[in-house]
Amino acid sequence: MKYHDSMERSADVLRQALQLMKRHGSALHPVNYTLWYEYVRGENTALRTAMDRYLGQHLQLDEAVADAMYRRFVSGGGIDATLIERTAESVSTVLTGMAESAARAGDQTAQYGTSLSRLSHELAGSAHSPALEEVLNTTRQMQIAVTEMQQRLSDSQNEISQLRAELRRVHEESRIDSLTGLANRRAFDQRLNTCIGEAETPAKRYQRPSLLIADIDHFKRINDTHGHPYGDHVLRAIGSILKETTPEDCLAARIGGEEFAVLIPSRSLSEARALAETVRTRVAGARVSRQGQGQDAEVTRVTISIGLTLFRPGENGTAFMERADQALYASKDSGRDRVTVLAG
Repeated sequence: MKYHDSMERSADVLRQALQLMKRHGSALHPVNYTLWYEYVRGENTALRTAMDRYLGQHLQLDEAVADAMYRRFVSGGGIDATLIERTAESVSTVLTGMAESAARAGDQTAQYGTSLSRLSHELAGSAHSPALEEVLNTTRQMQIAVTEMQQRLSDSQNEISQLRAELRRVHEESRIDSLTGLANRRAFDQRLNTCIGEAETPAKRYQRPSLLIADIDHFKRINDTHGHPYGDHVLRAIGSILKETTPEDCLAARIGGEEFAVLIPSRSLSEARALAETVRTRVAGARVSRQGQGQDAEVTRVTISIGLTLFRPGENGTAFMERADQALYASKDSGRDRVTVLAG
């Protein structure tokens, strides 16, 4: 993916993209920059069609959906870390260039305004002739134009400063899934890699981490029967349960559409299983009612299936997650609403 847009074109596209991101609740991180930049440019018609279809049914672009669209329509199936960093640098460069250009133009305009003011003062004290009067009037008009230009440049600098401040602020939130408030897939992957690296050190050789992966049972049926807004309500409810039950040293994340994970760094497998059972029973015992229809508007209970495994020394994050997935599939195949442990 290569862009050959001018600075002016990049700034215009970026400005529109940031406005749309704010309107649809998209966190301002590099993946979403790229996604919305592509959307605004309009050349990626498949992406634009998919996003328009989704946004026609939802007010916000859900973080997991945005990730899926990025993978499918932009990166070709995998997130390119180099591309993401390059996109982030491009955004910063555009904003910095805009701010510097506005500052230089402001300085030059101010100097020109000072010269015009001095010239106007000198001309005002001279003997008037038609030609001199015309020069004097033109000089006064130029002073007014310069003053207006300075104000516009000042407004532009203020707008750019606000954008940069907003970028700094939301970068702090870029690791959070906007729908559930849990960590998102990027935050999870980073923490997983860190945890595995620590587990391989001599100091933590005997404190192997565990990984829990949970999936909502029959989630497609929930969406098809009650609609996507209710499906989102279910996701938020499960996110709340995970926040309440996950210990502080563990990380709960939403890693896919209806898939969640809990990384458990320093507990025994039996303790990890007890946590998984607590999560499962809390979800099964909850009643998620339709919004706006009172507490009595309960539907069939929601359940989750869970797979749990213990880290094997020497394996990478992908292999660790694959084994947790195997345990999850076993729970699904055995009737759902249960925890399956795959020994390390």
